[in-house]
Formats: sequence, structure tokens, C-alpha cells
Amino acid sequence: MANIRVLDKSVADKIAAGEVVDRPVSIVKELVENSIDSGANSITVEIKSGGKEYIRVTDNGSGIPEEEVETAFQRHATSKISAVRDLDSIRTLGFRGEALASICAVSRVEIITKPAASRTGRRVVCDSSRIMANEPIGCPDGTTITVRDLFYNVPARLKFLGSDGAESRRVIDLVSRIALAYPDIRFRLINGTKVVFQTSSKGSILDNIISVYGSDIGRELVPVEEDLGDLHLRGFVSNPGFSMTSRMRQIFCVNGRVVSSKVLEKAVDRGYKERLFSGRFPAAFLFLAVPPDQLDVNIHPTKKEIRFDNNAEIEDFTAEAISKALRVREAVPEIRADHVKEDVVDIPVLNEKQDQGKQIDVKDLLSTMRKEATPDVPKRNSATQEVPSNVPTGGLAPLRAPMQVPFDIDGLQLIGILFDTYILAYSEDNFYMIDQHAAHERVFYEKLRKQYEAAEKYSQQLMMPLQFHVSGDITSAEESWMPIIMDMGYRAEFFGNNTYLVREIPAFMELGEAEQFLNDLFQGFADEPKLYDPAVLDKIIMRSCKSAVKGGDKLTEEEVSSLLEQLKACVNPFSCPHGRPTFIRMTKYEIEHMFKRA
Repeated sequence: MANIRVLDKSVADKIAAGEVVDRPVSIVKELVENSIDSGANSITVEIKSGGKEYIRVTDNGSGIPEEEVETAFQRHATSKISAVRDLDSIRTLGFRGEALASICAVSRVEIITKPAASRTGRRVVCDSSRIMANEPIGCPDGTTITVRDLFYNVPARLKFLGSDGAESRRVIDLVSRIALAYPDIRFRLINGTKVVFQTSSKGSILDNIISVYGSDIGRELVPVEEDLGDLHLRGFVSNPGFSMTSRMRQIFCVNGRVVSSKVLEKAVDRGYKERLFSGRFPAAFLFLAVPPDQLDVNIHPTKKEIRFDNNAEIEDFTAEAISKALRVREAVPEIRADHVKEDVVDIPVLNEKQDQGKQIDVKDLLSTMRKEATPDVPKRNSATQEVPSNVPTGGLAPLRAPMQVPFDIDGLQLIGILFDTYILAYSEDNFYMIDQHAAHERVFYEKLRKQYEAAEKYSQQLMMPLQFHVSGDITSAEESWMPIIMDMGYRAEFFGNNTYLVREIPAFMELGEAEQFLNDLFQGFADEPKLYDPAVLDKIIMRSCKSAVKGGDKLTEEEVSSLLEQLKACVNPFSCPHGRPTFIRMTKYEIEHMFKRA
């Protein structure tokens, strides 16, 4: 058995650092929280390569006195608390005294700081927990901390970091959330050379939400304001007509600390009870003030989790506040088509000789939008599925001539429209029921694919450009999505302040269709930003085909004829992009068989 020994300080520091620093966003969180605790009203965050190469946080706070700068690099050195009893009434974001020491253990750090009362500042350089320089320097009031080469001395941890884009998105998301909680502080976030967003410090939470996440979501928000004894809740939630596929826009701050909380998530769900469909989530920006002695923020070194003394009280208070706000502004929830979850299903195709239809896979995967090699796509069980040889089953294969299918559009005789949804028609010995919404979705989807594949893009110029204000993470990922929409026939340009002007749209789209498509596409990017994943991108594209005519829309005979002609030209007229059938065909023989005539 090996002897028990005390670890070398450098080894112990690296192990301890793992509890606080696991990726660049952890460093940004700790430094920004220290800046807020210092009383700063202006904070600038800069990152390069997702923060792996470079992080700099600059504030105009109180600064650190000359004689205390080196002490700040020591583990458990803090100005926030001094006794055990202080843990019961923590009013600062930081208090453990671990952040700066942990960061220095796994990177190269430079700190330049100056209190307002000092004539000169101090520059201290630390490399892997060792002080390399401590010298006077001229600088403005406040503190600037620069972190370089994260995990350069812990390569095992470095290799588990994500791509530059993935790490950038984490940082942008975090700083965005913190900025909402402090409307009196001017936040500025720079990714590489681009300003992602900048808040105004005018004290308006709503202004900050719009600056960070865009005016589209800002228009959908309802204010929440409630007080009950020592509990105070402020913020905004979306009206029931606006919802998302994830909780990505549910942001909770407790006593100024951005946290994850199952208690508050349950409260939001209760507040919207019977107002949203299953699988849909509202946006919520909630800021809760609780007496410090009624919660525990010392559960984990990252301080992302908290524990309330009385979960039921907090949940009831928050749920009732949300419900009350919705009763005032939206007495009756608006239910829209995008609330309905559409699943991919197998499509039965009936033929004359079989009562049981064959199952065909009719979902065309848009496997890559950058003409990269097509990855392998898992296949369904071939025992239950038969695919016609000329139906594309995966990859962005070039669209070919319309397949020859038993669907003779030219010979169809229109009977009428059932429930303003299903087109009824017959041809010789065949009867058809055609879903007008599914058929138009298929037409729209294939036109978009053809536009993307075409060497020459056909666009129409707008007299007045469309304007889109998006969130900062979408702006930072411009190089990922801009080529995609350009290949669809859009022409857009950055206009500043997370705003884009669209001057041209695809030739086959009407103005409303083009605007709705981009709105849905941007929301899809926000929900699932992994644009390099072809399956995710395909899902976003398909989910964006909302501009198709809906069930219940009244169509003229000319519109029905035009729709059927366009469906006839489709490579795959069998289904909409989501996998639902566009039509059901029954032969005269099958009908007679059901009536016991055959």
C-alpha cells in the first residue's frame, strides 16, 4: 500500500480548479460576478476562439488596493465574508474566494487594477499559480483581468472542450442572462472583432431583453409584478399565443444570481396550465427577491444551483403571479397551428391488389446545406418498409424528373372540398382525398430545395427591405446561417445592433411567406444552434413550412387546380416534409370490397 502524502501545491490547485473552472464560460461567469460585486456600472467582456485562447473582462468598479492584489490570487481569499454566520445572509454573487485562484491554476492571467483613491494602478501577472510580475502601471479606475491559454497545462481537460462556436454560444448565453438581471449596468460583449450586443444601462429590463434577444420576442411579452411579504417578483412572460419547443428562453434570477431551478420551472408550467399544448414552453424572464436567510446558495462551487427553505411557498407564489398576469392581459389563450406537434409517421399506400398498404419512407433529409459529404443515415427496418427506387431516401440528392406514380392529376375530376380541408376527386376507377395543407407544404418544400440546388438563384428585389432583429447568439453565428439563406435566394446584410435587412427574397415566395419563413428559421436556430448537424437543419427547414395554406382555408376552384398541378410536378407527391400523407387513394375495387360487393 502506498504511503499517504500531502499533494504538491501545484497539483492540488489544478484538482481544486476543476470544481470551479470546467470551460471558458465558467471563467466569464466568475469574473463578471466579481465585477458586479465591485460596484461597477460598466462591464465589457471580450473573447476569442470561444474563450479558449483569450478572455478579458473590464469594469469600472472599486478596484483592488495595491497591497491586496497578490492576496487575491490565493485560495479562499475574499472580501465578501469573514465569519460562518455571514453564510446565512449572503448578498454578493461571490463569496468563496476560489475563483481567481482556480483560474490562475489552469491558465495565464494578467490583472490591472486601480482604486479611485490611488494615483497609480497595479499590474500582476500569474502563470499556473506562480506570480511572475507585480509592478505599478498607469490605468483608469477599475479592474481588467485577461485570461490566456486556458488549460494549456492540463491538456487532458483541454481536449474535452467544444468547438470555438460552441464555447462562444455558451459565453454569449451566460452574459445575455446576467445582463437582463442588471438593467442599471452597461454590458458590452465582443466575440472576436464583432460586438454581439450592448445594453443601455437605462434601468429597463424590457429594453435589455429586446437588446439581447430581439424585438420579435419583446412584442410577445406580458409584465409580471407581485409582492407577498418579503417575496418580490418582477419580470416578463410570453402571452399564450407565443411558445417555443424548449425552455431555452426561460431565465431565472434569484437575488441577482442567474440560476437553474426546477421549482421555478414547475411554477411557470403551473402558471400556464391548460394554456399551452404539451411539448410547448413559454418564454419567461423572472427576477425573484428572497430574504438571504431563506435560501442556500452554497450548494456547489459554481453557485448555479440554489435551495429554497420553502419550495412550496416559492412555487405557489410564482405560479399565481404568472397566472394573474395572464388573466389580465390574455383572458383567452390564442391557439395557433405552430402549437401542434407534428410527428413523422409511416404512410400506407393502397393498391388494387392488397388490402394492406406498403409502408414507404417519404421524409427527404436535407443532409447538408454546404455540399459536404453526406453522413450515413440510420435506415428503418426493411422488413416493414418498401421504397420505390426513384424516391430519395436521404441526402440532398439532385431533384429529378417527377416520378411515375399512380396519381393522374390530368385525369382528375374535382368533386368538392370536405371540411374546407380535404379535396375530393376521382379518376376512372380511383377515388382521392387530398389534404390541402400537406400538399402545399410538399410543394413549398420542394421549391425551396430546387432553389437551393440551382446554379442560378432566382430572387425578387423588395422596394422596402424586411427588417429582422435577432438575438446575439444568432448574430455571432452569421457565418453559419448566412450562406444557407443566400443559397435559398435571400439577400441580407448586417445593419448593426443585431439587426439584418433583407433586400431580396426567393422568386417563388410571396412577401408574407418569405417573412414568416425567416422568422421560423431564426427561432429554429435559437432552439437548436447546431447548424453543422444536417438532421437538425433539416428539422428546422421542415418546421418552417408554415406559410402553406391551412386546413379550414377556403380555396377557389382555380386555386385547387393550381395546387394539384404543382403537386403533380413534385419529386415526391406522396407526403408533406413531415411525413404525413398528402393524399389517400382508393380504388373502385376496394370501395366495393368494403361494401361486400366484391
